[in-house]
Amino acid sequence: MKKCQEVDERILLTFVGYLLSIGTMIISNHLQENDQKNKIQSKAQEELADLNAQLKEFENNLRPKNMNAYIGQKKVVRQLKLIIDSANIRSVLPEHIMFYGQPGLGKTTLASLISNELGAHLKTIAAPALQKSGDVVSLLINMEPNTILFIDEIHRLKAPLEEIMYSAMEDKVVDLVMGKGQGVSLGRFDLNDFMIVGATTQLGKVSKPLKDRFPTLFQLEPYDEVDILELLDKNLDVLKIKMTEDARIVLARRCRGVPRIANNILKRFKDLQVVHKIREIDKTTTLEFLDELGVHENGLTKSDILYLKSLKDSSLGLKTLSGILLEEAETLETVVEPYLIHLGYVDKSSDGRRLTPKGKVYVENKL
Repeated sequence: MKKCQEVDERILLTFVGYLLSIGTMIISNHLQENDQKNKIQSKAQEELADLNAQLKEFENNLRPKNMNAYIGQKKVVRQLKLIIDSANIRSVLPEHIMFYGQPGLGKTTLASLISNELGAHLKTIAAPALQKSGDVVSLLINMEPNTILFIDEIHRLKAPLEEIMYSAMEDKVVDLVMGKGQGVSLGRFDLNDFMIVGATTQLGKVSKPLKDRFPTLFQLEPYDEVDILELLDKNLDVLKIKMTEDARIVLARRCRGVPRIANNILKRFKDLQVVHKIREIDKTTTLEFLDELGVHENGLTKSDILYLKSLKDSSLGLKTLSGILLEEAETLETVVEPYLIHLGYVDKSSDGRRLTPKGKVYVENKL
């Protein structure tokens, strides 16, 4: 009986040992699999991080670093170089400059280049961010010496705030009313040397007193096909995208002559190339992808097409068009209409907006 128990115990111990060895093997295999999965995930994360870093570097490289690398706006660039060279020789900041033109033509980029060429600090702000007089005063008195203050959408600067800017722009001082009641006093603060670069898409909405304090005004115009092709060639190389010549021409003709639109479309083509591993993008792929993006012939968007269709039968006023298209009148006036007028499809008259003969032909034959 005792021998039988000993045998049973040995069998049990052997079985338990067998189970333990199997469990150890399973755990070991599981750990190895997890380790392999972690290595694969780690490698994938590293590759993704590298790709994101490359894309960020590409995006930074899309902007020129100096005036010589700036493509387009040749007359403006020539005048700016003259102003900057003169200022550098005299060791002063130039007089205030204002750029005007439709969005995306390079106003912000030019402000940055002016700062780089002058070796000055760049401070950027949008006019709607300045709500109170204290905002303007704080901005001005806290600027470092030799600063370029870039004010975007300067036409949206409130009238009371403009009053503060006048003395700052002309005399480099800002006047403050301090205290209340009988203890009120007027204080004057001297400002560090600075220069304002203003930018607007609506020059007509800039008040005359403010406009007069900008001795130099530059109009930025849409790029022609030659300049857009040059820009595309440069940035295709930066983004390492291969595209056939006929595909580039198609793309150039759908950018509306606007560098920002061209660069935004190129980024989507970079996504297409990365995801589908396309070695070279041809004309057919370009046409299909642009249609998918909603960028149609001549660069027209869905909003443009709906606008043109609305005018097919009669002239309409801006408010009526705004109601039909469910778009703000200001958006139509500043974003949609300028390009359609530039193409010669739309005309403004006392009766409202109407299609030109060229616009009617386009609507009848293309839409």
